[in-house]
Amino acid sequence: MDGHLFPDSPSLRRIINRHTKEALIDKAIHWVTIHAITRVQQDATDDEDYNDEFIMELDERPQGLRTMSLAAYKKHVIKRYELMRDKPGGNRKKVIDRMLTVDWRNGLNSNQVAELDLAYYSQHSNLKTWKALKLDYGDSFGTDTIQLDPPKIKKTLSHHLDPYFKNHIQTLQDGQMIWIRISIHDGLAPNVLPLPSTVVYLIWFTNSEYLLTASIKKEWVDFIMEALMRLFKAEEMEEWPLTGNSPKSLSELLLQKDSQGAQSIYRLNQLDNNPLSGSTKKRKLADPRENYAQGMEDIQSEDITKIARRDLRVAKDFGPNAQPSLSRVDLQLNLPYTSQAKDFKLGRLNRQPFPMKVIFEGSNVIEGIKSLIPLGVATEAMPKFLTDLHSMATNKLTVDLDEDNGNSQRIIKG
Repeated sequence: MDGHLFPDSPSLRRIINRHTKEALIDKAIHWVTIHAITRVQQDATDDEDYNDEFIMELDERPQGLRTMSLAAYKKHVIKRYELMRDKPGGNRKKVIDRMLTVDWRNGLNSNQVAELDLAYYSQHSNLKTWKALKLDYGDSFGTDTIQLDPPKIKKTLSHHLDPYFKNHIQTLQDGQMIWIRISIHDGLAPNVLPLPSTVVYLIWFTNSEYLLTASIKKEWVDFIMEALMRLFKAEEMEEWPLTGNSPKSLSELLLQKDSQGAQSIYRLNQLDNNPLSGSTKKRKLADPRENYAQGMEDIQSEDITKIARRDLRVAKDFGPNAQPSLSRVDLQLNLPYTSQAKDFKLGRLNRQPFPMKVIFEGSNVIEGIKSLIPLGVATEAMPKFLTDLHSMATNKLTVDLDEDNGNSQRIIKG
């Protein structure tokens, strides 16, 4: 699939148009050094350069375009792109025209198209809803996955998918995340781009058992999951009850479950390096009422002791740092009508608690729940299934009354 060329078309231009002029110029200059380019036509005269108005402004025009070495010609092409970057009139359309009608007029190859696509979604990952997957290695963690780098993932995954359908794999390293793009080409002509619905995106958090995936068509799920298990040498693959639009937040929830909330200060090294030293000046504490009055003197805040008590409660439950983002949390509550189970006589006798479904939605549900106490909307001792959301790595919970253990609650993920 790497050798297939996709000529100029509306679908190809839609992929390219998502990038800025500067990003496209950077890509073009990089591609000149690693991909084949088309040269000046053999029947062109030495003074013809595809009507490039930018090269016309150079003091010296290159001589012998048809006869110069490939290395010299590539330097000439790079110089043209750099000139387009510097000139105010060099807009994005002219850069795209340059790429598709001059330097790659036979078409972009599969790697170039996939690279453009992955670069866009890695920078705009919130456009997709991501679902967590967990690899099950049985009794031992998959130590072989430590040796997996993007080129090996691309080669191995393509090998495992080849028996099922025509495919092209592209990978991208982005910090501790490796993006994997699988485009499926079954039933398509070699020079036809696949539809967006036939492209699968995955993110693997390196050296972990967790991946993220966007939507996958049902007819491909089993094949792709089988290929992934072979790639990572896992025994099973299970869906984890966690979804969201931010891969960064999802990685924090999955990989740092034990160091969220109040424990985050240890992970982020927010400790006094020399606690026994008496040389540190006493820090002046801000008036907590300013957070509520926001500097407006005509607003009368509540009792300062009540405010301070609320802030201490928030610090104890959620810690001092920002919470990872979850856009939705679904709660299924099967609890008595009151907080005291003994008052729910009929329900306890029949073992039929009152079922409720509560849905929280917003840009950051955990931060929203955290803000309820300082605002006085919620009581200071909130239920643990709310205050521990940052450490549960899920946005679906079922909370039951544990009949075998008094009035305690049993929390089930998913």
